[in-house]
Amino acid sequence: MQMRRPGKGTIIAGGLAIFALAGAVLVYSGLRRGATADASPAPELLSEVPAGAPTLVYADLAAIRASAFYQQRPDRGPIALPDRDYADFVQSTGFDFEKDLDRVVIASWPSGLAPGKKQTILIADGRFDHRKIHDYAVRKGKLDRQEGHEVFLFPSDNLPSGNPASGNAPDGKTPGGKQEQKRWNSITFLNDRRIAIVEGASIAPLLDHPAENGPGGDPARDRAARVAGAAVFAITRVPPIPANYSPGGIQSAQLMNLARSVQWITLAARPEGNDLRVSLEGECLSAMDARQLQAALELFRMIGSAGLESSKTRQSMDPATLNVLETMLKTADVSASAERVRILVELTPDVLKLGGPRKTQ
Repeated sequence: MQMRRPGKGTIIAGGLAIFALAGAVLVYSGLRRGATADASPAPELLSEVPAGAPTLVYADLAAIRASAFYQQRPDRGPIALPDRDYADFVQSTGFDFEKDLDRVVIASWPSGLAPGKKQTILIADGRFDHRKIHDYAVRKGKLDRQEGHEVFLFPSDNLPSGNPASGNAPDGKTPGGKQEQKRWNSITFLNDRRIAIVEGASIAPLLDHPAENGPGGDPARDRAARVAGAAVFAITRVPPIPANYSPGGIQSAQLMNLARSVQWITLAARPEGNDLRVSLEGECLSAMDARQLQAALELFRMIGSAGLESSKTRQSMDPATLNVLETMLKTADVSASAERVRILVELTPDVLKLGGPRKTQ
């Protein structure tokens, strides 16, 4: 598996004008295709992944499916299967992530944040048919025994995610007899309802749980404790911005310095009644940077609101989308506390209309 990440300047400097909107749309896009009504605590599942990952993603899909917000989605039909390999996986194993996946945590060491240790580990809770997955592995991949665990090895292009992964098969041969550099992903059962997927042909990274070196030994997990009640969260350390980087032609030294001050980003969402509460937080180098970033965001909010008032924009934009954007810009709460800047948005069910067919005039 591989997680692609935008650069720091793209996340911050290029997106300040729609900071709140981007966070809200990102959460909605991930959840609209998704029991308990409240999100389950994340820490227990987080304990299954090794410490020290600069990027953590957690989703309680069972809580999302049970929420009033999700139940009001306009499209209640099954999602289209992303590719032929996944369709074959579903047919062969009976597993459908939209219905059978309850909770998932992803720990990632992207190349831009962890040079020399590119790695992704996923832990998932749900309903899995061990025998059917075993048979699928025999047909599509191979079985291995590692550290007392039965491990299913799949070529990365056959794994349901369809994403490229690293790791080479030790015994793959090409027709000419040369060693074939295949990419593999590993799947192993941790118990009847929990599986682990590891990027590469070995589950050794999953079992590598070095002791934390006191407080602050795992910065991403420490920040996860602040949003443990959320149904969904994503936490990432932000990579450095190159000295000559100017997204969208932006040449403002002050803006780029503010962007460079942001060290961590946390996105979290939690259903509350019929609504979805979304929080997007940036952690700066200093409290002064945080206050300046807050002021910049307020300025961009004013500019965005003024832009939505133009007749050209109102004529070209779908009325439902226009209404949602206006409401979000007006009601989003932008605050700063110590080194953190936070944008809080309450998404109403109206956001579910986004992306629907546009009415003709």
